[in-house]
Amino acid sequence: MKKLSSAIICIVLCLGLLAGCGSAAPSGSGNEEAALREPLIGTWNQITDDGSPSLPEMGIPSAYIFNADGTGLDTFWNMSFVYTTDGEKLHIAYDDNLGEDWDYTYTIDKNVLSLTRVDDDAITMLYELEIPEEESETAGE
Repeated sequence: MKKLSSAIICIVLCLGLLAGCGSAAPSGSGNEEAALREPLIGTWNQITDDGSPSLPEMGIPSAYIFNADGTGLDTFWNMSFVYTTDGEKLHIAYDDNLGEDWDYTYTIDKNVLSLTRVDDDAITMLYELEIPEEESETAGE
């Protein structure tokens, strides 16, 4: 009887462990976060209200590069960052010693990203998605 009880307990424990190893992603998992980041992934070059490149007189390209893994690069400051999104909110935390964090609301209309800072200034900046040359060539076919 003891052997049977021990065997049943062992089977129940093993089934419990196996159930905990399922492939379903929990709520708030990396899969959901990646899906929220997807529209931002790419290189976004800053433009002016009329669509022309910004800051050409300084010769410094101003762009945000958003990677799928939640990291990115601000080309104007040449600083890396991590970012998170929540609905239409974007949080950027720079990897610098100053601990700079910025919060924005954002919208994407076709290939234009609009970022509005969530602070007293509420500055809005526009960025155009850089389409890799091979994609732009096949789009016209």
